[in-house]
Amino acid sequence: MANIKELSVGRTDLYRVDPKIIQTKPDWNSRDASDPANAEHIAGLKASIREIGVKKPLVGYVENDVVYISDGHCRLAAVMQLISEGVEFKSVPFITEDKASNEADRIFSQIVHNQGKPLTGIEQAKVFKRLLDLGWLQKDIAAKSGMSGGRVSQLLELLTLPVILQKFITEGKASASMVLNTFKKHNGDVALTVAELTGAVAVAAEAGRKRAMPKDTEGGEGKSTTPRSNLKSHLKELVAKAYAEERIDDTEAMVTMSLNEGDWAELMEMIDY
Repeated sequence: MANIKELSVGRTDLYRVDPKIIQTKPDWNSRDASDPANAEHIAGLKASIREIGVKKPLVGYVENDVVYISDGHCRLAAVMQLISEGVEFKSVPFITEDKASNEADRIFSQIVHNQGKPLTGIEQAKVFKRLLDLGWLQKDIAAKSGMSGGRVSQLLELLTLPVILQKFITEGKASASMVLNTFKKHNGDVALTVAELTGAVAVAAEAGRKRAMPKDTEGGEGKSTTPRSNLKSHLKELVAKAYAEERIDDTEAMVTMSLNEGDWAELMEMIDY
């Protein structure tokens, strides 16, 4: 059985692998290829890679003599687009995963190890769904991702939305909670939900905003159902957690608190931002 050394094209301190032999397992990458933000992100990477090449190594593994990528899909997509445009790449930097890595580790790495463009809520939900299919419990997913159990449940609920409603979220036209609340308000009627959300987006556009808010719906009926007391409790938990992890700097006149991506996203959903 071939190993990465036999398949690599030379080596310095890293393996150098021909990008044309690197494969992605079907349906493995959770990024939404139809999301304009992802296309824009890849275009930005293309411009950089065209000038200075791939600086951050791709990560992957070899299975049945095939090289698979587990981290760096956008970089690889940018390289392949450049190749199709006539730019020559003999090889790209590539490092292998820990030998003890399993399928769940690879799936989770899309969130835990992602240092590029953050996954959207729906993309994260796809990662969590695959872990559930592997037998993971929601509480274990929450613990490893650093999110609350409620946030994990809300993200998974996004996958139950029809694609036409998911697009309001992926295109940044409305928050996930606003879309979910509107869908529930209309008892799952897609046509009524689309009509109300479309109207809200139009109202937001007239006000110079790209993203609709609950107040933009007729009578403000899409208002968040999060009780004020729950929001207060959530904020207290965030502050306590930040103090415990030394992520609050109150030594100067201006106090700063750092939040991880999951906590920030959950807070934004609670206030329908």
